[in-house]
Amino acid sequence: MIPHDDEKPTAGMLNTFSKPANEGVGMKARRLSLNLPDEFIIDWCDLDKEFKSSSLMPGKRGKLLGKGATSEVRIMARKHATARDEELVAVKEFRERDQAETEDDYIMKIKSEYSIAKSLHHPNIVETVRLCTNRGRWDHVMEFCSYGEIYSLVERKLFAGGVEGYYSRDDRLCFFKQLLRGVDYLHCHGIAHRDIKLENLLLSKDGHLKISDFGVAEVFSGEHPGLRASGGECGKNMGDIRLSAPGICGSLPYIAPEVLEKSDAYDPRPLDIWSCAIVYLTITFGGCPWQAAKTEFEYYARFKRGWTEWLAEHPDGQISDGPDGHPKCGKLFSLIEPPSIKRLILKMLHPIPNKRITIREVMRTACIRNINCCCPETYDEPKVVFDAAKSGQSVKFGPSKKFLHHHIPPKQENKVGKAIKPF
Repeated sequence: MIPHDDEKPTAGMLNTFSKPANEGVGMKARRLSLNLPDEFIIDWCDLDKEFKSSSLMPGKRGKLLGKGATSEVRIMARKHATARDEELVAVKEFRERDQAETEDDYIMKIKSEYSIAKSLHHPNIVETVRLCTNRGRWDHVMEFCSYGEIYSLVERKLFAGGVEGYYSRDDRLCFFKQLLRGVDYLHCHGIAHRDIKLENLLLSKDGHLKISDFGVAEVFSGEHPGLRASGGECGKNMGDIRLSAPGICGSLPYIAPEVLEKSDAYDPRPLDIWSCAIVYLTITFGGCPWQAAKTEFEYYARFKRGWTEWLAEHPDGQISDGPDGHPKCGKLFSLIEPPSIKRLILKMLHPIPNKRITIREVMRTACIRNINCCCPETYDEPKVVFDAAKSGQSVKFGPSKKFLHHHIPPKQENKVGKAIKPF
């Protein structure tokens, strides 16, 4: 039985957030849409040649951050750095090859993931440093994000309303804009992430959101960054859109309905858009809006019914201002503020993927343009800080604005936070 709208709309969301989303599909199911050559143009080295155990976080081969089904992640440091000024890195060591896959396929998947990640350079994407080997295992060395997963911050109720909440709506919107900027960069360079979720969003030492884990990323246009023709760069020779093969990819609460159907090849870009909207709802209400985008789950059934009824009266599916300008999808969606963001979220969750708003269209909306963001849009952007809490008072002068939001989370007593969730 589906509850009435006047019941507490977020009550059931606590159950959906009691544990992390299912950990994707794993390396065994990571499909490569391109017919790749036997050899990628990729350089690697022995891990111990360039990296060492951190003196700040001692332990054999570095302090263990986390362990998953396909890898484990440790903190290490560059060898050239001094103890006083260590440059920490996160080292993701992949599992051994599964017996069901060939050695060539196993190495191809690792090199594909690495070459995609290595080609990406954006303030809201985790920087990839090196591909290494150690004791017969492959290691992916990357930027260390000291404040861990956004998931853990939501789990600590730092995004909650009332007295428990630490992050304000302005903070949430700033994080959302940073996520969208990262996805915009990816899509503009022919890359779809396909597994956007809180566990894959990290917080850097500067309080900036970073997208991580490109294990199921798809090169939907242009040359694969691992090919010689790309020169190691993404977005080269972009043209036609390549569809992704049918099949579930990602984590259930964040997956778009057309992907869950597993019936046809799909454009991976609308999947990322859908997932970004789910991320915003999750950091706003403290839980995923549904367990999966299937009508067997009551909250999604209510959402889908709202769209079905509204589309019957508005067959063009164009959301607009006004009381009848968007579908009524339950009390939860009525609580989204401001109204312009609510309309945007609904556009990002359009059940028909080819009518879902694109990332370029999202970035052009007034509601996103008007969000004060504390993170530079590109690495080339001049650093000029404006304290958003002080009516735009500048800290440093220059040609471009950057707002200060103080996203650094409070210390957690007697607990060691996770920095990267391995997959």
